[in-house]
Amino acid sequence: MKRGTRVTALVAATIVSGVGFAGTASAAGPPVYSKYTVTGTTHIAKPGADLPLGPGQFDMYTLIGSYTFSGTITLPPVKVTKSVPGIGKVSGTVTLGPGSAEGSVFGSFTGSATWPVKVSDVRVNGVPYDVGASCGTAQPVTTELVPDGFVTGKGGRLNSTYTIGEFANCGSATPVVNAAVPGPGNTLALDLTWG
Repeated sequence: MKRGTRVTALVAATIVSGVGFAGTASAAGPPVYSKYTVTGTTHIAKPGADLPLGPGQFDMYTLIGSYTFSGTITLPPVKVTKSVPGIGKVSGTVTLGPGSAEGSVFGSFTGSATWPVKVSDVRVNGVPYDVGASCGTAQPVTTELVPDGFVTGKGGRLNSTYTIGEFANCGSATPVVNAAVPGPGNTLALDLTWG
């Protein structure tokens, strides 16, 4: 094996094992691919709802040299039912993502994810509302991903506190959804398992 090939392989192995770097370099070769299984929970503050998430997948691509990454977090839809004061029993299916993630593993992990949040199958007191296929937040939600024992190439937890903005394109259910969901103080905990 040529020396340059050995060095590139060593750097790639170090990235995957989660070891930090002290210096910088130009990108060398294609990104290193890592796959994680994702489970977790999100707490939506306004209705006081706790939603289980996953199992899903995080496909992560790390550039050697700059030690930056990008990727996609995919999670399955989840059903939620809550009583909303002044409205009654509201249920629906919430889809978080797919989320576009980016950040850095230079020395330590820093990152964020941008998620479209969609709502479907909305029912109020058992009565279905046709919200169409485009009911979701007017702007994607951004979550800062804060590591809690997470190591690149091994796994661990990523936490976030985030704000959900107003929903749009939900037809006659738009006021109902906006009364029940948007607001600050929502939390996210994602547990990632490598491999």
